[in-house]
Amino acid sequence: MFQAPPPNFQDEPPKECEPEIERTTELESPSSMPTIVQSAVCQAMDTRIFQIESAFTRGFSGFHLIGNATEICRDGKERAKAALEYIGIHIPPRKLVVSLTPADIKKDGNQFDLPIAMTLALLLKVEARAIDPSRWLFAAELGLSGEIRPVKGVVSFAVAAIAAGLSGIVVAKENLPDIIMLAKISGEHMKGIKLLGFSNIADVVHWVYTGLEPDAANEPCALRQDPSHHATPSDAPDSTNFPDYDDMILVPDLKKAALTIAAGLHSVLLRGSPGTGKSMFSARLPSILPKMNEDVHIEAMKIHSAFSERLPTGILMGRAPFRAPHHQASSVAVLGNPSCPGELSLAHGGILFLDEIPEFRRDLIESLREPLETGEVRVSRANKKIVWKAKVILAAACNNCPCGWSGSHRKQCRCSTQRLHAYQQKLSGPILERIDIHINMPESKEKKSEIFLALARGQTKEQTEGMAAHVIETRRFASERNKTFGVMFNRDLQASHLIEASGLSKDGFSTLVNTFIPRTASSRAAIRALRVARTLADLDFSPRIRDEDLRQAWGWQAEMAAKERGDHAQGF
Repeated sequence: MFQAPPPNFQDEPPKECEPEIERTTELESPSSMPTIVQSAVCQAMDTRIFQIESAFTRGFSGFHLIGNATEICRDGKERAKAALEYIGIHIPPRKLVVSLTPADIKKDGNQFDLPIAMTLALLLKVEARAIDPSRWLFAAELGLSGEIRPVKGVVSFAVAAIAAGLSGIVVAKENLPDIIMLAKISGEHMKGIKLLGFSNIADVVHWVYTGLEPDAANEPCALRQDPSHHATPSDAPDSTNFPDYDDMILVPDLKKAALTIAAGLHSVLLRGSPGTGKSMFSARLPSILPKMNEDVHIEAMKIHSAFSERLPTGILMGRAPFRAPHHQASSVAVLGNPSCPGELSLAHGGILFLDEIPEFRRDLIESLREPLETGEVRVSRANKKIVWKAKVILAAACNNCPCGWSGSHRKQCRCSTQRLHAYQQKLSGPILERIDIHINMPESKEKKSEIFLALARGQTKEQTEGMAAHVIETRRFASERNKTFGVMFNRDLQASHLIEASGLSKDGFSTLVNTFIPRTASSRAAIRALRVARTLADLDFSPRIRDEDLRQAWGWQAEMAAKERGDHAQGF
């Protein structure tokens, strides 16, 4: 039987290997090597820098974004693809991997759109580069036609880029004024880093490959530090036009209280009948506050940058913020959460005004205890624990009863004893003791026509200017002493500092305290009274606390204010 000879494999031509050779060659080409750029994500007051890497790999075609990204971040890859296609950079049908590293931290936010698009453009466009993009931080959202849009957190991103020693930061043009102002404030710290703003991704790609910046708006950082350069955008929200005390007649005690609050940054609770000027007084406090110092200003900018894409004009210019949430605000709205600051933190460096404070939720009022002591809001969740700065002047106002007329000589109170007691119990003793100054607002006994005539005659003209100047001089006087204690303001003096800060001998200090502060007073109330007394002495540029200073300071404490009102329901 005939048998076919075995096949001679040596005579067979080798199989075709061209596709494998082509694939290997392509992966080893410059366009297939991983490309890297930098971006960042805010974690409250801290910022973490991440690397965005992209590369082609073997396998089925597709675009894969890896690295523990949220839905917003994953959507960014589609925006990046559309933007690149629009400007003529086409993505081939191959397997493409974009990695956000380190992978163990969750990435959230739309600021990853631009860095994802840039790492893809660098991967696909094989040309010599004039700029090393791996030394730059990119943060912006992309439109489908390639436009670059502002994002939150750019101030924190710029601070992180400086700390990491990067060459510069690329953001949307709308975000540029914020980091320009940061450069002015930081001065020497931002020399050597460039701040660039673009309006289209095509301009960013052109800049990377040619080194040519799009226009004169992106001048070197050193030029931006010129005080004559106006970085504040004219269309930004304006919060600098605070009302002032020039349209308010202040009795001497109220004027002294306003100066004390502003000079020592003391918290205050105003009680009184409707129309006695509680809200009016509080809303005008920012007009006599000096501008924030450098450290507080940068912290405030970081907080507001995490809250909004555009900083208010007042924050850019260093004005102390004034926040006044409604009494129906939730705890999260006031305290914040891991991704967004609340009203308490947005008031950092300025004033948080709680009008009708008893109408706020009880748990919200009680949650203010720790922030008022520490100047921080600590938000804890299962997988995230963050800290927001919250050093504020708490200004609160309330009536004496639900109807408002308890103790008034104008109208008769119609509240039952039960309602009055329940209203008073809404503010607990621990909260009241954490407020430095308690003022019972007096009802005016002058005729209304006399008040309007006094305002018309200009009797209060330039009142605010004089008060603001007095506050600045008082702070300057106190700062020389407080530097030795490592604090800036009298409200931050520790118990161990009080004897030396008083300017008295140990015996003199003991005599003063024993004379004016009763033994039944709590240590917290005594400490706060001594801090206020120190500020009262500073207002007169006195090196030591005098008897009248501590007498007035203790008269402003919760216990004495309650006795003055005849209110004993709270245990005073």
